[in-house]
Parts: sequence; structure tokens; C-alpha cells
Amino acid sequence: MKICVTGGAARSALALAMMAGWVNAARAEDAAAQPAKPDDTAEIVVTAQKRTERLQDIPVAAAVLSNSAIAQNHVSDLSDINRIVPSVEIKGTFNGRVPYGIRGISTNANEGAIGLTSGVSIQVDGVPVPADSFAANTITDVQQLEVLKGPQATLGGRTASAGVINFVTYAPSEITKFGFNAMLTDDGEHHMDVHGSGQILPGLTGSISAYYQHTPYPVYNTTLNEHSNADSKGGRIKLKWQITDALDAQVMGHYALSTSSGENFVPIYMTPGAYFFAQPVGLTQAVMYPGINVAYGNTQYASHTVMGSRYEDKDGSLVVNYHLGNGSVLTSTTSLFRENQDQTQDIFEANVNWATIFQNFLQGVGAIPAALNQPFNNTGHFYGYVNQTTEEVKLASDASKPFSYITGFFYSDMTVNQASFRNWTLNPLAKTNISTTQNYAIYGRGTAKLGEKMTLVAGLRYNWDKIGWNVTQYFDPANGIYGSGGYGQGGYAWNLKDSSSALVGDAAIQFKPTRDVMVYGSYTRGYKPRAFNTVHDFATPQTAPSAADLKFTTATKRETIDSFELGLKSSLLDRHLTFNLAAYYTKYNNYQAQLFDNSGLIAVLVLANADARTQGVEGDLTYVRGNTRFNLSGAYTDAKFTSFPGAVCYPGQTAAQGCNVAANSQDLTGKPLPSSPKFKLTGSVQQTVPLDRFNVLLGGNVSYRTSTNMQADQNPYTVQAGFALVDLSLGFQNKAQTASLTFFVNNLTNHMYYSNIEDFFASATSANLVIGQPARDSHRYFGGRLSVNF
Repeated sequence: MKICVTGGAARSALALAMMAGWVNAARAEDAAAQPAKPDDTAEIVVTAQKRTERLQDIPVAAAVLSNSAIAQNHVSDLSDINRIVPSVEIKGTFNGRVPYGIRGISTNANEGAIGLTSGVSIQVDGVPVPADSFAANTITDVQQLEVLKGPQATLGGRTASAGVINFVTYAPSEITKFGFNAMLTDDGEHHMDVHGSGQILPGLTGSISAYYQHTPYPVYNTTLNEHSNADSKGGRIKLKWQITDALDAQVMGHYALSTSSGENFVPIYMTPGAYFFAQPVGLTQAVMYPGINVAYGNTQYASHTVMGSRYEDKDGSLVVNYHLGNGSVLTSTTSLFRENQDQTQDIFEANVNWATIFQNFLQGVGAIPAALNQPFNNTGHFYGYVNQTTEEVKLASDASKPFSYITGFFYSDMTVNQASFRNWTLNPLAKTNISTTQNYAIYGRGTAKLGEKMTLVAGLRYNWDKIGWNVTQYFDPANGIYGSGGYGQGGYAWNLKDSSSALVGDAAIQFKPTRDVMVYGSYTRGYKPRAFNTVHDFATPQTAPSAADLKFTTATKRETIDSFELGLKSSLLDRHLTFNLAAYYTKYNNYQAQLFDNSGLIAVLVLANADARTQGVEGDLTYVRGNTRFNLSGAYTDAKFTSFPGAVCYPGQTAAQGCNVAANSQDLTGKPLPSSPKFKLTGSVQQTVPLDRFNVLLGGNVSYRTSTNMQADQNPYTVQAGFALVDLSLGFQNKAQTASLTFFVNNLTNHMYYSNIEDFFASATSANLVIGQPARDSHRYFGGRLSVNF
């Protein structure tokens, strides 16, 4: 069976029916002497270097999830990839931006920090998705998913300093195809999707897909007696027109709507005896969280506030290919993206309206006038939009020639416009925040085959980035009042700009001692562009800035990256066994570290330059023969700061624990990077048992990871301990293998864990307060899945 993948940064798939189907390597082989049966092996074809090549033949460390693997591993949220791709660490959320991480390099930005690149380029069919978008949080409408590990400087673009995650959606085909999937669980999750493709008219093919998904989360509001949940629905249409033998064009339209209701975080630690805010009006833990066991393992909160979000995506693309006749192809890809965002946040996550209590106290002692003692309902409101336009023109020569090349031009223009409002006297917020980013790039990569065994690859990319930050604050801090009409005149306006350029690239040497074994060594010079810390609220006008405001007018320094990698790719035992291995060392100079400063009333994001490095080893083994499929993958990651003096302290940190209390600073040099477990291991197996009238499908998955601190500030209460998860499934399949019914249990041992742990709520307390997000599968649940494909 041959699986062909086309599109952006790297595409590959291994259709390993139902369970074992994710592969980081390519061909599987067995020790049998006779030739392999047609269903015994799979060949993966990728465009990791923007051309079609076998994954085993190119120096790329990649992981792939086929659509069957996505279903069998119950990957519905982006953070679910953590369980099956060891090098990936993603902090899941259904109420906003997801922080991504690969090989220990991650971000920790929240919704207020607009315009920041994540370091992991998220792409859909090779087109980059804005980091501020919600579009990739939910995994639906996906035929396969690929992960490229490590900096992808030449072809990945400005946002790929740690790697690439690419979603491949269903494509038009000349052969009529149809698929339907439905899933239901005992805790209320239900999912349905349908997709089809085929010829519409001679020379015109198309594909269509639609989906709906409802996902409950194990977060319970005891006040409103409801669980948090998320809903998503949408559809995608593609039309491909073969205009002439040399010219074709494909147009795509996509719509998606995602909504959520309820908190994603719950309190899991508060310093014993500490007050929520300060005396004489400070409140105890028992008052703020009545009936809630604030400890690790908690999944409850009590609040009268309904937190929710709404994200609406409308995007489209046009891809035109012109075959020049000499084996070269000229391709133009144009994309338009628009996302409308609306989010209501619960500021205190509690029933008690502490703000009103404190404001009444301050008015009583004459600290604030009655005019500023405004009602506050514990909410903050954020709404706006993300717009992006991209254009890429590339020329790819004939890859079969001794020397081949690919060269191109890329342009993107992105605007993030966010309005924020919080009518809290002690920390008011009323502003419009606009971030603009323009990127121009030219790139080229050449491949020289020096005989049958040796290949040299080298590429360069020149990037020019122009960023802007326009902020209008409608609250006038000098006079302590809002501008007329709330969102009217008054307050301060700042308009900041910055531009920079970078020359990056990569080089690799490959050697094939035999036909089925390849070793390689590569070097990559990458970067992450400069950025403004757009969370900051100015206290003075731009015409007369204070020293405190002035330091935020300069963009943070650009990251520079040097990455070295050695790899082995092998297809053994008559194409039944694949074993891949990679070792890497990557150094990040001026690493853009992100922490939260909790010394004020509301935590603020600190964007600081540090030095860091990550090193490790990744291995993947896949065995496929007949009715047996097995996969084992592991990653050892050692990621740490090599220099980070002056980092902010964690909440409640003392001098004895390494904090300069007067300066609120500590030295994180030598400390581990956040969300970077030392070791992760995943394995899966599926056995098909043929019977007279149907097949029985037996499957199992296991994933294990060691402990990790999820915050860079080394807060001892933001550590997720090591754990293992076990999933089992039993399915029934017709003899034609076109339909199956599978019953499954996820998290068999009912092990509780958190997909994210934060301490930015601690600024409201007199000590340390930690919140955690229970993972979707942090409890045992059962379900059934129906799949029909023909």
C-alpha cells in the first residue's frame, strides 16, 4: 500500500488501520524470507523539503499521525499529541491560546500577549496559522497530522524555531471516496464527521468534509452545577481544476465555529494560612473556595461567573501549479484568514465579590472617591479579530536529476486587533491593542547526489520582519477616570514600530552504506524574530514617557539558534521493521523566556532574553506484518537555561530559596526549561484476528513520562509528577475492511493529571496560589466509535 502526501512543510502517513498508526519512521519490515504481502508494509512519501520524497531518504526527524491513528488514540485536542509523540509537549486549553513545545522549547503566553510567535509553526496544508489563532486547538477535519522536530529554518519560516506541526486535510481525488465516523462516550462526549471526494466533471474534482464535536472536561462548577465543555463544528470544500495538461488550480474554503463554557483551571494549592489579598479585608481560603479541597487532584471550583469563549474562523486558499515541461513545477499559494474572537474571563474564580468588599473599604477610609467605586462582576471581556494574508511562489526542479533545487518567495501580513475591558477600580482595563506583523522572505535549497551513496543538501533563507504595536488606553491613570463614554476619548495612545532582518539556513550530509540504511548529519542556523511585550499597560503618554514605560518601547532581542543533529534511518527485515534514531544539540542565544511577575495586583507577562540549550536522543521502532502492528517510541530531553540571571521569583519564594526579595529576582542559570520531562515513552499494538464472517480488532496504547515543572520560575507547586496512561480497545470489522465498530476505555487505571499548571493567580494573594487544568482524559471513561469508509 502506498500513501502519498502533498503540501507544506512535511507530510507523511502510515495507514496502520485503527490503532498503531502513528509512525515517526517510514517503512516497516519483517524477517520472513518470502516477499511481503501487499498489506504488510507502507511507504511514506513526504514533502518535508517542499517536494515529494521518501521520508527514509531525507534528513528530517518527523512523526506522523494518520486519520485512523487520530481516531484510535482519541486525539481530539491538540494537547493529546503529548501522549503519542514523545518530543512534543503542549499545554492544552479550550479557552484560548495553546502554548506549544517541541524538544523542551516552549512558550507560556496568554491571550493578552498578542503578536508573539510560539516557536512552533502551526500549519494547515502547508499554510502557516497565526499564533494568536484558536484554529488549531481542536483536531477535526484532519486526514493526517505531521510533526517536524527541531528548528526548520530554511523552509519552516519565521515561526519554526522549535519545529512544525502540520495538519493535512482531505484532498480532491478522481476516485470516489466516502467516509463517516461517529463516537460517543459515557461522560457525554460525542463526535461526528463525514468526508467525501471524487470527480465532478471531466477535469474537475472535489472534496468536502464537515464535522461536529462536543467535548466535556472534568472541571466542575459547584455553584452552577455544571461541567466545563467545548463545542466545535465546521466544514471544508476543495475544488481542483485540471485546466490543461500543464496547469491546474485548487481553491479551498473553510468555516469553523468553536465555543466553550466554564473554567479550564481549578485551584490546586494555596499557602496554608494565606489570605486572598491582604488584611484587614483579606479573605481566607475557606471563604474564597467554600467546600473545595484545594489540593493536587482537585477538579472543582465555585463561581457565579460563567466563563466562555467564541472563535469563528473563515479562511480560503488558491493553489496554482504550472508544469514547465522539464520536470520543474512553478507553484503559487495564496491564502486569506480571518478569525473573530470573543472571550469572557473569570478574574477571581470565586463566588465572593472581593473587589466590591475592598472598594467599599477603601471608600470608607477615604482612599478612593465614590465615583470610582463602580460595580464589578469579577469578569474581564476580550474581543477582536485576527487577519492574515499570505503569498508563496516557489519553483521546484526535477528531483531525479543529480542536482536539484527549490527556490521561492514568501510574504505574510498579519493583524491582531484585541479590545479589552475590566471595570475594576483597583486594576481597570479599557484599551484596544493592535499588533501588526509583515514578513518578506526569499529562500533556496539545493540537493547534490554524489553517486549512489552520498548526498549533500544546503539551503539559505533571508527574512525581513516589520512589526508594529498600537495601543489606545481609554482609562486615564493620571486622573483615575475613564474617557468619555467608557470607550471614548481620553487616556493614552502609543504607536511603536520595529524592523529587523535575518539570514538563516541549513546544511546536511547523507550517506547510505546500504540500500535500506541511511545516516546523516545536519546543522541548522535559525532565529526567532523580535517582539514587543504587548501585555504592558502604559501609565504615561508617549510624549512624556516614564522610565517604567520606556523599557517596553523596545522590542525584545531576536533569538539566534545553532542546532546540530545526527540521525539513522533504516528499513530492515524485508520492509517489515523500521528503526530510526536521532541525537541533537541545540543552543538558543537570547532565548525569549516568558514568565509571570506576580508582585502586583494582577500578574503581568515578562518577556526576557536568556540563553538556553536542549539536547537529547529520540528513537522510533515500528513493526508491521500481516495482522500485527506494533510501535514503540521514546525521547530523552535535557533542556535548561544556560544563563538567566535576574528572572522573577516564584510567588512566596524566600531568600533562603534563592530569591532576592527586594528586587524580586532569582538566578535560573542551570535550571530546567518549563514543560520538558526528561523521558517520555509511548507504545501501541494492534492485532487483527480474522474470523469467518468478520475480523476482531484488539488494541492497546501506553504512554509514560517523568515529572516536569510547568513553570520557568521553578515554583515547587507547579510540578506535574511522572505518570503512565493505558488505553485498551476491542473492535469488530467487516471482511471488506470498510466498516468497523470499536469499543474503548481510556485511562484504564483512572490516573489523575493536569495538562497545564500555572501560578499567575498568585498575585491576588499574600503568598502562593497555583491553578491546574485537568486533562480531558484525566479520569477513566468508556466509549464506542463507528467508522465507515469506501
